[in-house]
Amino acid sequence: MSESKSTIQMEIDFQKQKRENVFRERLNKGSFYVLIEAITPEKKEDFAIAANRLKAVESSLGKYDIIGTGLAITDKTAGWNTWNVADFANELSKEGRDRHVLYLSGRNATIKDVSDTIARCRSSGFQNLVPVTGDGYFPEGYKRRHKLNFVDSVCILNMLKSVDEDGFHFAGCTMNPFKYTPSDIFPQYYKMVKKMKQGAEFIVTQSGWDMMKLQELRWYLEMRELHFPSIARFSLLTIELYEEIFSGKKPGMIISAELRKILLNEAKYGYAQFASAQWRRLQIYAAGAKFLGYSGIQISGIERQEHIATACSKVAEAMNEFKSFEEWRDGYLNYLSRADMTPYPYRFYMFNNLFTRAYPELATMKSADLPVGGKFEKLHYSLCRLFFSKVHRHAANEHLLAKKIFVGCRRCSTCRIPFTQFVCPETCPKGLANGPCGGTHIDGTCEFGGKQCIHAKIFRLSAWQKELHSLEERYIKPLEKI
Repeated sequence: MSESKSTIQMEIDFQKQKRENVFRERLNKGSFYVLIEAITPEKKEDFAIAANRLKAVESSLGKYDIIGTGLAITDKTAGWNTWNVADFANELSKEGRDRHVLYLSGRNATIKDVSDTIARCRSSGFQNLVPVTGDGYFPEGYKRRHKLNFVDSVCILNMLKSVDEDGFHFAGCTMNPFKYTPSDIFPQYYKMVKKMKQGAEFIVTQSGWDMMKLQELRWYLEMRELHFPSIARFSLLTIELYEEIFSGKKPGMIISAELRKILLNEAKYGYAQFASAQWRRLQIYAAGAKFLGYSGIQISGIERQEHIATACSKVAEAMNEFKSFEEWRDGYLNYLSRADMTPYPYRFYMFNNLFTRAYPELATMKSADLPVGGKFEKLHYSLCRLFFSKVHRHAANEHLLAKKIFVGCRRCSTCRIPFTQFVCPETCPKGLANGPCGGTHIDGTCEFGGKQCIHAKIFRLSAWQKELHSLEERYIKPLEKI
């Protein structure tokens, strides 16, 4: 794809370099870092009890700081109605807050809500922030016609950039590389670059178990000369979790049929041996992340305080176990009995020679067969371009009936369809205009059910119009609610 070799001009903010930030300094130096995930609790849980648990986790983390460690405090992953992440994180000790990372979720939130949380994070001294859009949610009585509240992660990054005149924040972004069709994976990369242009300075991946996909991301960054540190997220598996993932209940997370067979076999011999196998898997994946060029890992699923010590010591051991990429690669493949990590029949990779070497000196990109729209889709696009190319300049109620017929108009305060290939972004259940979330199913359908993600269509039309560059360059402002 011709756009894939373009580069981005990055400016160095020397004011940012002066501010003390242990997490940023370690990433920039290439010192491997481990983040242990802590979940902001739902409001039905007593805040004081949850806060005491968080303090105990922090205490355990400091006690076993064999390698660089911190907490990654997630927002609204336990549910859509949780305590404010900034208030929860504020229970941590005031010293060393630059070691930790806070996630800011746009799930069940308005722009005002997010702006308030950003202000709270700042006043509490939390510099390392990662915006996420968040998974879908279904409140009681939800029906498809109901409009849910989401703030796009790209818009949250833009908000951070707008209020960060003194270089206080060290902002990151999330990205899901575990997609296996061109229509699914390329929009993920375009949105990732758009996030970088809105101020993201490091990347955290979705949880996954296909190391070739993690290498694909690192090779893409190298070939685009995007020298950003990245963190690979891994989940410590339980029997319940992998069955939920395999059944599609965890949006964006994939376990292949062959990996599931391995996990089922491990579960036959009881909890202790299953748990031992998961610790060993974590070691192999952590070592692999380092050899593939990742600056650290984020571990989710550690529910018991004493397991933090185990996680830190296991990762430290793994860093010393393998002496070369080739030694690690052979160990990884043998450990998995060379199982297929792809969700058959979907198995697209962007590069031809992954796993032949650690770095992409001689890497070649695959010639992707981009999806082509049918005659009706192209005719529909041409008519929309003829009638609606300037509707963003008109009053919201102009051409209302025609827009309703052609694009399913939702009567927004400002029409944005000229910027999204005349596909109304409000037809996305999350209202995402700047690119897809990472929560699509393995076949590219929306996590809310049935329909193909609208951003696959936007990608298809952009490719046809030779406007793929716009998917990473154009920032589309959020709607003003009316």
